[in-house]
Amino acid sequence: MSANNPSGSISPPPGSRRIRFSPEVSQTLTPEPNRHYHSSASSSDDSCDVKTALLPQPTGNWRPRRRRSGRSWQANAGLITALVALSVLFGVIIWENEGSDPLTDDSELLVTGKHGVVSSDVDVCSQIGVDTMKKGGNAVDAAIATAACIGTVNMFASGVGGGGFMVVRMADGMSKSFNFREAAPASATRDMYHKDANLARAGGLAVAIPGEVHGFATAHRMFGKLPWKEVWEPSIKLNSEGFRVTPTLESIMLKEEKFFYENRKDWSFLFSESTGNLAAAGDIMKRPEYAQTLTKIARRRRLCRPRMALRQNQTSTLYHTVVSDTVNTNFLGTEVITCPPPCSGAVMLEGLNIAEGLPMDDPSAPASHHYLVEVMKWLSAGRTELGDPFDSVVSDNALRIAELNTKEYAEAVRANISSEQTYRGKHYNPAYEPNDPKGTSHLSVIDTHGNAVALTTTVNLYWGAKLHDPVTGVVLNSEMDDFSIPGRSNAYNLEPSVYNYIQPFKRPLSSTSPTVIVDHNGEARMVIGGSGGSRIVTGVFEAIIKKLVWGYSALDTIRSPRLHHQLIPEVVYAEEGVREEVLAELEKRGHTVDRKKKGEAAGGSVLQGVWRDAERGVVEGVADWWRKGGKARGY
Repeated sequence: MSANNPSGSISPPPGSRRIRFSPEVSQTLTPEPNRHYHSSASSSDDSCDVKTALLPQPTGNWRPRRRRSGRSWQANAGLITALVALSVLFGVIIWENEGSDPLTDDSELLVTGKHGVVSSDVDVCSQIGVDTMKKGGNAVDAAIATAACIGTVNMFASGVGGGGFMVVRMADGMSKSFNFREAAPASATRDMYHKDANLARAGGLAVAIPGEVHGFATAHRMFGKLPWKEVWEPSIKLNSEGFRVTPTLESIMLKEEKFFYENRKDWSFLFSESTGNLAAAGDIMKRPEYAQTLTKIARRRRLCRPRMALRQNQTSTLYHTVVSDTVNTNFLGTEVITCPPPCSGAVMLEGLNIAEGLPMDDPSAPASHHYLVEVMKWLSAGRTELGDPFDSVVSDNALRIAELNTKEYAEAVRANISSEQTYRGKHYNPAYEPNDPKGTSHLSVIDTHGNAVALTTTVNLYWGAKLHDPVTGVVLNSEMDDFSIPGRSNAYNLEPSVYNYIQPFKRPLSSTSPTVIVDHNGEARMVIGGSGGSRIVTGVFEAIIKKLVWGYSALDTIRSPRLHHQLIPEVVYAEEGVREEVLAELEKRGHTVDRKKKGEAAGGSVLQGVWRDAERGVVEGVADWWRKGGKARGY
């Protein structure tokens, strides 16, 4: 897959056809084993009564294909049918961008607020989050409102057809992780993509069960202040009135220009009514179908569970959000809080534990950046052992995962790090081949009370599975591509991770690392997270090192060029702007350096950060304008 085209230019497979589903589905809950803190609600009111929608007839160069031997397409139709039905239960949000004056100074991107700040990929969405707090909402309300907006403007990377993770740290000290990651359908099997891996990337078989709306509802039910309806109202209004297309959206559309013109009927909302061409930056885009769906969601104060009848005539089960304790470590006198597997926060903590004892305090010292990269290689190796604890194979490895986060393990790793050279990949003991998930969207929030939220959402590949339902406006995810496919070793003879094999209802491994850092006074000091696939965990790790170890300002923490190493391939990716003497010292120590442009499209991470300055009594926020055009807002 090209780094410049995260979607890989994969079209939905032949045979994708118009699918009709029945909205009359049983709601018998089949609990999943090994889950804890399951959200629940009265079964009589939990469903959203949204009527039938159709998966549109493909156009352009899509062609039906011959029925395969073994499982037929009709046998899979129930799976796809239910997934489309699920998406109809969810609203999709749109935004409005009135534009802003051109930036004359990067310092304009450092936003300061006396009460609270929201940092996100989209300026107007950050403002919606701030407006939500001004109305009396807290950080959880603001995060949901902001994400609702982002799911529309950046529908190519996130939205209610996907899922994600949220870390909430309340001012009273309570912290919780919300796992609303997409789940494999009931009819999914370990070897379902063995013959054709592209089926996991586009079309109906690529779609995992979306969890975003249920995750938002669960978090709101536990911690939200504003009525559920008020959180969605800004997006409903913007949905009806339209929004201005951003340069980021325009550029991402152009990457798939040929696909959209060939499938224009299915993606008509992307085209300008006046020109007939794909919408350009500044054009107005309206999405009335979203408004209708969002209105139905906003009217439901109780949890709205997706209904998952995944085979024809099969008793349905209900999706649930996994609410659990966060995973934490102490780092330089602070407490670092993040989400447990299947998110990658655990290995980010591993990296911090390793770095804490290394002589890398001086960013101008040649060895400091070498140590930074070496820790990235170790945490990437640890990531090959992560997976969804729902799988008994993963839960049997729980002691090993716990070991990765200990100070004793970090000390043992440091004994295997040289200041003068790097090593080949096997030195770092990867258990399996690392997986390489794709782009996402992240936002960070601190409110006036000191509550903090780090929220990361995704539909996986750009434009998800390249399936858009024009009746509901949902862009469906391609999260099945985040699972590992057995029997396909890589160039280093590493097998795909057994911990990330497909299993019904299992959730695939994610690179997301939403993080909250608490100071010695028990106050949220820093909220950080990012998008960019496998670059997320290294990007978050590097940002924490820059801020807490190297003493970077909030602005420089986000805008400064980044390094990335994911162990395999054995290459250091360096963004433009990294000093040549730093790169020369890395090469001197045996690293292979590949110079890259900045940004997610070039294969880099995109970070959104918020910091509380206790001495000044203000909150600061910086969004990654340099890589994705975002901007923070405060009040």
